[in-house]
Amino acid sequence: MWIAPASDTRHPSGNAFDRSLLWPGNLVGRHPHRAAPSSSRRCAMKTYPINLVGLEQRRCIVVGGGAVAARKVAGLLEANANIVVISPQIVPELEEYLADGRITLLRRAYRPGDLYGAFLVVAATNDPEVNRAVAHEAESLGCLVNVATEPTVSNFIVPATLRRGDLTIAISSGGTSPSLAQYLRMQLETIIGEEYATLIELLGELRLAEQDEDGAMNRRRALVQRVLSSRILEIIREEGREAARAYLQHLLKISEM
Repeated sequence: MWIAPASDTRHPSGNAFDRSLLWPGNLVGRHPHRAAPSSSRRCAMKTYPINLVGLEQRRCIVVGGGAVAARKVAGLLEANANIVVISPQIVPELEEYLADGRITLLRRAYRPGDLYGAFLVVAATNDPEVNRAVAHEAESLGCLVNVATEPTVSNFIVPATLRRGDLTIAISSGGTSPSLAQYLRMQLETIIGEEYATLIELLGELRLAEQDEDGAMNRRRALVQRVLSSRILEIIREEGREAARAYLQHLLKISEM
């Protein structure tokens, strides 16, 4: 579903707030002895990993309709993002997302002004000039922006990601070698299997059950360590979720003795 453009962001005083002041290049200048980084240096800077939440409530725009754009959209959908794709043509994978109501499509080329109200923007066309124009507009609006082929004009990069339910492992080379990050992700896939999705779900249940009790944090930490050193993963793999839940309750009772 298309979301109407957000109204102007305003300061509590009621005056219109210039969102470009939030652009990282401007914030760096607040340090009296540190200059803002040039675009040629940006990809070599140290990265700061974060996990974005609440993307279902924020407009995320992907400009482009090819295979790269489809990969970016797939990653955003894993976070339940509210996605608008702008492209005159799209690959079959994006057509499927559109038919399922998972994305909104503007079936035309990008135009200046398309990014108004966006929180996150991805430029993934096969035209470098269009990608740079998208990045420039996103920068002027204070948006998070990723240009798939040019990290130097981005203010965030997308790591290689392994997901197991609520467990997310992200690997980044800082844009130096995405192939290495993908290789390491594939190696981890062989070590951290689907059973970890069940494990983190069960540990979440344990956390909810004890969060209101006095001293729960220390007991929970000790219990989690006991669980992780137990047969819990083997039980999940061989006997399933309910057997693992019963085993977890058994460990909980022992810890209370």
